[in-house]
Amino acid sequence: MEKIVVTIGREFGSGGHDVGEKLAERLGIKFYDQKIIDEAVKNTGYDEKFIKQNEESLPGFWGSMFTGFDSFSTDPTDVIRNEQFQVIEDIVAEGSCVIVGRAADVVVQDEPHVSIFIFAPVEDRITRIKSNMDIYKSKFKDGHLSEKNIAQALKNVDKNRRRFYEFYTDNKWGDRDSYDLLINTGRTGIDGAVSIIETYIRESRGLDIVSDL
Repeated sequence: MEKIVVTIGREFGSGGHDVGEKLAERLGIKFYDQKIIDEAVKNTGYDEKFIKQNEESLPGFWGSMFTGFDSFSTDPTDVIRNEQFQVIEDIVAEGSCVIVGRAADVVVQDEPHVSIFIFAPVEDRITRIKSNMDIYKSKFKDGHLSEKNIAQALKNVDKNRRRFYEFYTDNKWGDRDSYDLLINTGRTGIDGAVSIIETYIRESRGLDIVSDL
């Protein structure tokens, strides 16, 4: 079996997690999103909610913001980022996989891989979040998911992801020159996006998805 590594960048609420999970299931390979968080929880000592709210964020001044950290402490975002980058390297070393977010495409840049970016219109993303509140609520510090809060969260989370990606890479987040494929799930839906990626892998590598994977 040829090793297949797929990395997925995504706008908040565009369904990138679902695309990655279904793609991995269809290809019969491992999927990593929550598991990266689980490993960071285990190895850093930070709780899951804290990591979810602060991963894919740039270092900042934490001393006056969080009890337990002073101005001489290592910035928690640095700790989280270092740990998650190491987890991604370890994951890829083990074999075929689909990895969501965390600038994984650049972390694995020396490994053959397919890089995807998932996006969707704002209206579709708001609808998706409202329909999956249990999944997305960790991004809302007060747990309140009004449409106004969701719209603001879209801007904030995407801004953080863009800044994180462009700070640690030489690429532009969401730009066509940074990825193999950009897919609008507002048009394709989740299953359609999975089929497009599967076909791309087959055509670009000359693989028979069924027999070779």
